Amino acid sequence: MHAAAAEESSLASVAKHLSSNDFPECSMDTCFNTSRCASMKDFRILVYGWPYEPFFYLRALTSLPWATSNASEACIFLVIMPLEFSFLKFNPHPSILPHWNYGLNHVIVSLSDRWIDTGPRADTIGKASIMASSLHVTEYRRGFDISIPLPGQVKSPHLQTLKPWERRYFLTFKGTRYLGKREGNFRSNPQFRALHNGNDTIVAVTCRHVTNDKIRWRHPEEGAGCDEDEVLYQRYSFQDLMNTTFGLAPAGRSPSSYRLIEILSAGAIPVLIADNYVKPLGGLIQWDRCLLEFSTSRMERILPMIRAIGRTEMRRRQRYCLLVYHQYLKDDVTLARSLIHALYLRFNGALAQRIPAL
Repeated sequence: MHAAAAEESSLASVAKHLSSNDFPECSMDTCFNTSRCASMKDFRILVYGWPYEPFFYLRALTSLPWATSNASEACIFLVIMPLEFSFLKFNPHPSILPHWNYGLNHVIVSLSDRWIDTGPRADTIGKASIMASSLHVTEYRRGFDISIPLPGQVKSPHLQTLKPWERRYFLTFKGTRYLGKREGNFRSNPQFRALHNGNDTIVAVTCRHVTNDKIRWRHPEEGAGCDEDEVLYQRYSFQDLMNTTFGLAPAGRSPSSYRLIEILSAGAIPVLIADNYVKPLGGLIQWDRCLLEFSTSRMERILPMIRAIGRTEMRRRQRYCLLVYHQYLKDDVTLARSLIHALYLRFNGALAQRIPAL
C-alpha cells in the first residue's frame, strides 16, 4: 500500500472510531452533587481548563458576576476546550485537572465544529456534563447536556428594520461546499445546488478548503463542478445576500452552522438543513416559533413550503427571531449570560431557591 493511501486509511479508521460519542449514562440525580451548592450563599461558577485563553463569546464568562476564581466558592466548574487540538496528537484526559473529582459538577464546554477534534474521549469524562455546539441527538443526554450555538462571524443589524417582503432576495446561502464522505457533503448534492435560480434564490458555494484541496488532489472526480461554483461564489457578496427573507443554515462539518446567528442578526428567518441536530439553548428558546427545519433527505420540499408561507406568518416568525437574537445571542456578553441561564435552568431542580440571583 502506498504511504498516502495507508495514511488515508489510518485517518479514516481513527475518525470512525472516535466519531461515535458514547457518553456515560448520567442525569442530575446520579452525576450532580446538590449538597455542594445547597450550602452556598450565591450561585458561582469557576472557569478553568487547559493553558489556553478562552475564545469567542466564552471569553466573557469570566467577567460575569457569577464567576469566581476560588474553587471552594464554586457550585459548577466549566472546563473550556481549545479549538486547535489535533485528536491524533493530544486527546487530554480530564483527570489531570486540579478540581476534577471524577467530573462531579463539571461541564465540558466546546465550540469546535466536531467534538472528536478537541474533546476528551467519551470514556474519560466521568460524571461531567457536555455543553457543546456539535451535539447530535443520538449522543445527547436530555436534561443533562446543553447545546450551544457556534458564534456568528458577520453581523448585519442594519437590515433588521426591513419587513420580510421588503428584501432583495427570498432565500440565500454563501459558504463552503464539502467534498468526500463526511458530514456536510450534502452541500455537493444536486438537490441543494438546484435551490439556486439566479433570481430571488441564490446558493453560492466554494470548494476552497484545505480538506477539499487534498480530496481533489487524490480524487479529482470529487471536485466536479467546483470551478463553475467558484465563478458564481465570487459574483455575490456575503453582506448583499443577507438582505433576504429566508437564510439557509445548512449543517457543515457538524449539524450546527455559523450561519444561524448571522441570519438572525440580519432579521431574516433561518432555514436549517440538518440531521440528528440538537438546536442550541433549547431550554430558553422555542425554535419552532422562529426557524424552519428540513432533513437532508427532504431538500426538494424547501422552496415549495416556504413560498407557501403568508406575510402574517413571516412577520410573526421574524419578530420572534429578533426577540431571540436580542435577548440571547446579540453579542459576546449576551451569549455568555445565556449559557449561565441555560446552566441554571438545567440545574434548577437542585438550585430552585437561587433563581432570584440570576
